[in-house]
Amino acid sequence: MVSRYRSGGSKGRRGAVLLLVGMALAVVVVSGGWLFAGKASAEAATTDTTSVIPPGRDKGPAPDPDLAKMFSDKKNCLSCHGDKSLEGLMTIKRPDGSPIVLYVDRTGLAGTVHRYKDCTSCHTADPHDKKSPLNKISLSAKCGSCHEYEYAQYKDSVHGKIQSATNSDAATCTDCHSPTGSPHNIQRVLDPKSSIYPKNVAATCAKCHNNPQLMGQYGIVERVYSSYMRSFHGKSIELSPDQSSIQQLDTATCVSCHGSHNTHTISTGDGTAGSASGTDDLLATCKSCHPEAGPEFVTGFLGHKDVNSKDEPVVYWGGKGFKYFSRFMLGFGLLTVATSVSIRSGSYIRRKLKRGKKGSEE
Repeated sequence: MVSRYRSGGSKGRRGAVLLLVGMALAVVVVSGGWLFAGKASAEAATTDTTSVIPPGRDKGPAPDPDLAKMFSDKKNCLSCHGDKSLEGLMTIKRPDGSPIVLYVDRTGLAGTVHRYKDCTSCHTADPHDKKSPLNKISLSAKCGSCHEYEYAQYKDSVHGKIQSATNSDAATCTDCHSPTGSPHNIQRVLDPKSSIYPKNVAATCAKCHNNPQLMGQYGIVERVYSSYMRSFHGKSIELSPDQSSIQQLDTATCVSCHGSHNTHTISTGDGTAGSASGTDDLLATCKSCHPEAGPEFVTGFLGHKDVNSKDEPVVYWGGKGFKYFSRFMLGFGLLTVATSVSIRSGSYIRRKLKRGKKGSEE
């Protein structure tokens, strides 16, 4: 009898201790996650997103043994330009020093929208007999030989105007329409894997606009990508499923406000929604999605600028106050739960110990 009670008391004590330890660990984990959540989100907002397309969305179709047959190549260009062993020999430099690779990765050809166009359609019948400038100006002009309307808009855009033979900073056709910047794997706009599919547009623009060093050269200091992703529009896009249809992704992205091929600076003031310059143009931009919007709709709009205590003190301090108040309340709630659990666990353990001691005495 004594042995049985002693064994029961020992098991009770072990169970109580394990319960208490488990609860304490749970409180520590929850508290740690809460304490470091703000720091992690702040670091994420300032992280350079040069690799911007989500994992698994930029790999394209799986390799196919008959891949070369899926791409028109009457001159057999890929016998050299598709040879992986020659890749190093086919990397040259533009006048501004940026590299250009003449090697063509066959794995990207099956998914390109131009896979049924022969190489000579863009490179002429005898490309080796004609010297190409190999800069972004010639590249956009070549695309414009078919896409005339888009090219006319691009030439008048902020990107097209600063293009030169010695400056390849500004985006051209392949920087946006290809996930790798190559003209040989341009993807359809409506392809969910496309770098300009609505869900991927902000990340594509961030390849340049989330680069502080590059943007600093042109006087752009706002963290446009992180501020967009913190907005309602950015969160709506981010939380939408990866395979959302185009109809489901009806939230504003960069091109909804700034235009695509006809992107202008915000100081253009040309009266178009794409320029988003001044109150009138900004209102016109918002009305393209919010037709009932009035002048008061854009009064407090800050664009991509961070809220600060000087320009918007009420919004700034209100946000700060809510941030710390909510954290205090959450911490107080966790402390209350932990205290309650400790008290109840202590009572439970004392009862078990008392029963075990009483059993051993008997």
